[in-house]
Parts: sequence; C-alpha cells; structure tokens
Amino acid sequence: MAQSSQTTFHGGWNRDTGCPVHAFSLVVCRHPDTRLWLAVNENKGRGWWLPGGFVECGDDHFDTAIKETKEEAGVDVVLKGVLRVENNMTAFGGRQRVVFYAEPADLKQKPKDTPDKESQGAKWMSLEELREKGKLKPPKGLRGMELLDWANYLDRGGTIYPLEMLATEETPVPIP
Repeated sequence: MAQSSQTTFHGGWNRDTGCPVHAFSLVVCRHPDTRLWLAVNENKGRGWWLPGGFVECGDDHFDTAIKETKEEAGVDVVLKGVLRVENNMTAFGGRQRVVFYAEPADLKQKPKDTPDKESQGAKWMSLEELREKGKLKPPKGLRGMELLDWANYLDRGGTIYPLEMLATEETPVPIP
C-alpha cells in the first residue's frame, strides 16, 4: 500500500483529505432611527448575544445571516456590509466566521418576545444597556462581549466594508 507523503494532523486531515471547516455568520444590527442594537436572549441560560449561526450545507454566509436573525430575533434585516472575516485553522479543523452589519428591513418590526427553540426572545438595546449587561453574568448578562465591542466600534465610526468583498470563487472580478 502506497503511503501518502502528506503530513497528517491530529484531527486526521491532510492535503489529500482536506480540512473540515465550520462556518458561522453573525449579525450586528443597529436600528438607523433609534440607534439601538439588536440583542438575542440565548437559550439554555447563555445570556444576550448577537443573532447568528452555523452555515448549513447549501447555504452561504449571506443566507445564514438573514435566516438566523429572523429565527433568533424575529427581525427581517438588510445586510449593509461586512465588519470582519475571521478564519482559524488548527490541527482539528477550521473555523470561519463572517460578522455582518445590518439594519432592519421594516423599521417598525418588533423583535420576537415569545421563547422557542431558537431563542428566549430579542430586544433593541441602547449602548448603555449593553454596557450594564456587560457587567452581569449570563443569563441576565451578555454571553460574551462581542455585541458591546462591535457597538462601541461602530459608535466610534468604525469601518463597514462592502458586501462585495465576500464572494465565491466563481464570482467575476469587478470592473472598476
């Protein structure tokens, strides 16, 4: 039996087998009129966090961002840009996260307030409310500081990159 000349990592992958990658989309959503931030009250007592989730087979980051925000927060959104693309490769596989900036499609739509399998509900919060929740532990506090960090970043004029920077390999190079 011929042996591969490729190095096999602890997770069992190499150049021949490819590396498993788990992809996620996260959404930072701000209401353009009220300047409030959309926060999801996560299930299992995990606290308040960004809407988002795992990119399922056949979906892309864009589809997932819109779908997960609707499922978790009950809000239809329009993606306005990309805040960051994160990619980590380890011996056990890869993890990719795309953090989008969005605004509600319907400015009068209320976040969901009925618990279900996706979340306990959602709420529009001010930067000050997020800061106060950042001082508390879940389930009353933030699951992590990301929502507060992104809210501070955008409140200080942070860059929102164009959606076009995220494309498939088949997407033609734009003509300037």
